[in-house]
Amino acid sequence: MKSYVAQRLGIAILTLVGMSIVIFALLRLAPGDIVDILFSTAGYVNEADKQALLKELGMDRPYWVQYLDWMRQILTGDLGKSYRYDIPAWEIIRPLLPVTIELAILSIIVAVALGVPTGVISAVRQDTTLDYVLRVVSLAGLSMPSFWLGMVIILGMVSWLGWIPPMTYVRPTENFKAHAIQFALPALAVGYRSSALIMRITRSSLLEVMREDYIRTA
Repeated sequence: MKSYVAQRLGIAILTLVGMSIVIFALLRLAPGDIVDILFSTAGYVNEADKQALLKELGMDRPYWVQYLDWMRQILTGDLGKSYRYDIPAWEIIRPLLPVTIELAILSIIVAVALGVPTGVISAVRQDTTLDYVLRVVSLAGLSMPSFWLGMVIILGMVSWLGWIPPMTYVRPTENFKAHAIQFALPALAVGYRSSALIMRITRSSLLEVMREDYIRTA
């Protein structure tokens, strides 16, 4: 058991390292130089200024040194500086983080609440009309991006019901009902795609168990 856990842990670490290398390579090899972008609105800039900024950003060092420094910053929570707003990136993210976490939790609840029951029903009613309908709905959920589904829901609400969801964030301590309504549609849009995946996994797992000899014998 210990060797299995160690093996899986080693594979997970290697996977994360591999992904980090790919992401770093894409960031460095993507078209466009960050120095040219930063100086694009400054007019004429001589080569000495560019080299000074490259040194300040650490981009004049070998790639492997840049990668190690980049990983150190990620592991220590140093997200760098926003050159657009001239403040640390964390200062921009921090005020938005509670809302993001709340939306993530609500979308997970929606995904589980929709995915598990529909997966069980689809497995129990295998090869029936209801099963086919649920499988088509789950396939649609896997095919539609969450942002597109969100726009469709908003347009549907406006066109059919003449109702526009509140666009300004309302704290639950100020108005809990308005807060719940505000998060209902985003949670549904984000959770629907995940629920489709959960539904298909639940269905296939349950069908596999139902085909076991001890189940058929019982």
